Amino acid sequence: MQLYSDQQIIGLVEAYMHGSDHPDQVGYRTQVETREFANKELFLASLKRLANIGGFRGKRILDVGCGFGWQAFVFSLLDERNSVVGIDILPSMIEGMSESIAAMRAKGVKSDLTAICGDICDPSLELGLFDGIYSNEAIEHVHDLQVMFDRCASLLKPGGKLLLMNDSNVLNTRTRDETVAMWRERESSWEWIEKLKNWRPIEHGQAKPFAVMREDIVRQANARLDDKAIAIIVENSAGLLKSEIASLSRTYREGMKFPVVGEYDRCRNPETGEYAERLLDPFRLAGMLEQSKLKTQVRHWFRRFPLNLANGIQFRLLNKCLFKLRGIFLVIGQKPF
Repeated sequence: MQLYSDQQIIGLVEAYMHGSDHPDQVGYRTQVETREFANKELFLASLKRLANIGGFRGKRILDVGCGFGWQAFVFSLLDERNSVVGIDILPSMIEGMSESIAAMRAKGVKSDLTAICGDICDPSLELGLFDGIYSNEAIEHVHDLQVMFDRCASLLKPGGKLLLMNDSNVLNTRTRDETVAMWRERESSWEWIEKLKNWRPIEHGQAKPFAVMREDIVRQANARLDDKAIAIIVENSAGLLKSEIASLSRTYREGMKFPVVGEYDRCRNPETGEYAERLLDPFRLAGMLEQSKLKTQVRHWFRRFPLNLANGIQFRLLNKCLFKLRGIFLVIGQKPF
């Protein structure tokens, strides 16, 4: 029961994207218009494919880490019976999304879309139950994925599906190298911080390199430390939270052992716990979903023939080889009936 044609949906999404002049949405819109939305037909075709896989027709759907909500908006337009909730932890994104929703309603567009600011890992946040849950390019930032997956499993109705779409794939060499290079910039480059502020001036208005943030925490926790000790703590506390760094600073002694942090978990905001584009192993994610009692499948996201015939292959060694060609993946978790 699609109320709008594909071309109408594309036009409405474009209007939605320009429905808010929130500074962060303006900056992010510029990026998206040259990336995901550069080929509008392909953008819509990809989301329709996801809707078919998830069975998102006449359903209640949750978009986790929805950003400014343009993908959630598409899901709300694909079937007039769909009721879509977008949740994001960043107030700036929900502010922009809410303004765009209001702009569409003022134009008389029929769309059941709700924006909520909150942390999906917060069990006290009342959201109700959903037929499907979707998250695109968001889980690489989440501070505790197992908690998120457990929470999503509890929010799904029996038979409902969780779709995790992402391209931060550690199995893709190009992605891994580019991400590690970005981590170095985020760790210590003020020039990179200025780029972040240009992209999203509200969200990143007070941003600093992560190493600088850790140094501030160390100095505040123990003013008696000399520069050598401070440098050692800053270097060895990447990936830790503020409370952990402060505790290490207060108890520091030469030669002490520091907590072991995973190779791909070091680029992290010590204040918020948010990761900066953490690299992900799709098979490890599937294993975590299985711990949340969901039936899982790892899929590729090739768009063109003949590689698209390999999207559903479930042979891990072959999957790993295919992910070297294109890193984007879809991990599906389904709640048993």
